[in-house]
Amino acid sequence: MMERYTVKLFNNKELDYLRLTYKGVDKEEIAKELEFKHKREHKDMEQLIWNKLSVNNWYNAYRKAFHLQLLNRKDFLFLNIRDEASTFSTKITNILFSVGLSDKEKELKVYLALLSFYIRVEYSYLLKGETH
Repeated sequence: MMERYTVKLFNNKELDYLRLTYKGVDKEEIAKELEFKHKREHKDMEQLIWNKLSVNNWYNAYRKAFHLQLLNRKDFLFLNIRDEASTFSTKITNILFSVGLSDKEKELKVYLALLSFYIRVEYSYLLKGETH
């Protein structure tokens, strides 16, 4: 009963943000798709989602979102590890060769990309186990 109430607390934009971040879409693409006008909107949306899920990081947010069925398991069930590795490798290469970012910013972006990759792979395998 409480879970249904929790799901109603999320509007479409918040659910889209949750899904896009889980899929590893970068912040610039998310900003375009969700029509963000200010950089601060990412941090505000992140905090809003985390507060609604009563978590303090994306890893736990995704776990709870799957539990609450905010993320559809079927959307993430058949992960092609080679395609994902290739996609994230390209993202990391682009980050490392980007102009205008400090080494610290590059380090953080690479870390976040690797974390996103790890989460997607882990959940893909966990979800496969639940269907058998």
